[in-house]
Amino acid sequence: MHLPRVFTRTLGAALGGLMLSVPLQAAHAQSKPEDYPSRPVRIIAPYAPGGTVDSLARAMGAALSSMLDKTFFVENRPGAGGNVGLTALAKAAPDGYTLGLAAANMLATNRALYRSLPFDTIKDFAPVGFIGKVPYVLVVHPSVPAKTLAELIAELKAHPDKYSYGSSGQGNTAHLFGELFKVRTGTKMVHVPYKSSGESLQDLLAGRIQLQFFTPVDLMPHIERGALRPIAVASGKRLASLPAVPTLAELNIEGFESPTWFGLVAPAGTPPAIINYLHAQIERAKADPEVAQRLARAGVESESLTPEQFAAFIRKEVDHWAAVVKESGTAIE
Repeated sequence: MHLPRVFTRTLGAALGGLMLSVPLQAAHAQSKPEDYPSRPVRIIAPYAPGGTVDSLARAMGAALSSMLDKTFFVENRPGAGGNVGLTALAKAAPDGYTLGLAAANMLATNRALYRSLPFDTIKDFAPVGFIGKVPYVLVVHPSVPAKTLAELIAELKAHPDKYSYGSSGQGNTAHLFGELFKVRTGTKMVHVPYKSSGESLQDLLAGRIQLQFFTPVDLMPHIERGALRPIAVASGKRLASLPAVPTLAELNIEGFESPTWFGLVAPAGTPPAIINYLHAQIERAKADPEVAQRLARAGVESESLTPEQFAAFIRKEVDHWAAVVKESGTAIE
């Protein structure tokens, strides 16, 4: 989930001042729980500074701080694919003063990947606000003699394990997509996990690894200058920024329609009045045209879900990724 410095700058610019233009009076339209918040609110970011999780946590914290005239601060708790941060969140007092910025892998894929977890992704968290989804694009280094998916599959089959694909760590979406791609296409590649997608991107640009699933904001500058070649989009629809690049589904490779996603969650047992109040503030902010435009520029496809819909979505995602993990044969001790 960690993203490269170039993306951090891009995302930072795209999200700079995010939601701070939202009128304060709009934020108070929802019934406010008595005396909340009366002190600083912590937002746990379960990844290190510099990636999407951290950037979105800080953007949401800045927005809520401005809208509610109270401090919402970010605490980075990286480790174990987000499990360290979520463990801290699950153990926090359910009083509305600790939130977490969670992503697809933390609440869905890790449940199937890890033999055991110190928390239950369904029972131990209360969904608050869904932020949005970010699709992936399969790209290759120009040294790969393939310009289409058919050519790439043929090349991989002709040279088993010659090519390597990267990810920002064991168990994240890019890793699972890579393993699922191998299963669905009958190809063999070597997985090279990195500590961050910034590191993997640098090696991909240098040709030390040859392909990877990346989010589009990471890629556009490099695609435009010919340093990387897009092969297919791992999404349910083509991207406006890459209209000529087909989806994997169009090319009869199914199972890649689920992008990564992000949202704010709280410890289970947090009072519904606080959950609903925070949810309303997040939705009001996202409805602001300037905010919506900035999220779009950051590659986030904003979507509105009620806390109940968010909870149902997580349960559906758990089942989906459990099937993907089972098919790919991936597991983490």
